Amino acid sequence: MIETLYLFGEILYFEPVVQFLYGHTTTFIFFMVLLVNFVRTSRDSKSSMKKEQAHEILILSLVMFVSYAIPMPFDYIYWLSEKRSVYIPNTPYMVLDILTILFIYSFVKIGTNLGKLCRFYLTVALGVNALLFFLLQLDLLLIYEGLKKSDFWWFWTLFSYGINGSDLIMVLVLVIQKDFLGWYKLSEKIKGAESRP
Repeated sequence: MIETLYLFGEILYFEPVVQFLYGHTTTFIFFMVLLVNFVRTSRDSKSSMKKEQAHEILILSLVMFVSYAIPMPFDYIYWLSEKRSVYIPNTPYMVLDILTILFIYSFVKIGTNLGKLCRFYLTVALGVNALLFFLLQLDLLLIYEGLKKSDFWWFWTLFSYGINGSDLIMVLVLVIQKDFLGWYKLSEKIKGAESRP
């Protein structure tokens, strides 16, 4: 049963509003990251390389914010609707993560090492998110079709930690702009090993 409250004489469905706001905390955080990187680009910098790096990170921050903000109106409508589809909960997020990866590689021009580092981290984290959304959607479909029991199991916990951890990694790399997990260095070593005869 959806709890209803009245605000200024209008019905307010409290539970969907709270779920909506809680579900989009990451969107707000990406907005704050966008503002931080905007301030970094607006500061006077003598080096054109630093300006280019700051501009690339700003563009990546903008792409991430827009990617997380696009589903907000659809989510709110979904939480208010009485009809819910078994295909809706996670498939759009998976598709959006994949489209964001494709957009970053197709349309965002990256020339600096710092930009490449941030793009690499964003790609890995978005790929992990897309995979987790796919696996959860598959799990929900199996439960819906009666091929699997709906008992609690370890994957749901892994999903929660994986999604939130990936989002945290993306936020951190756009703010601190360092290879703090060593993924980029490792990928460069692997590329170097593959290029050797």
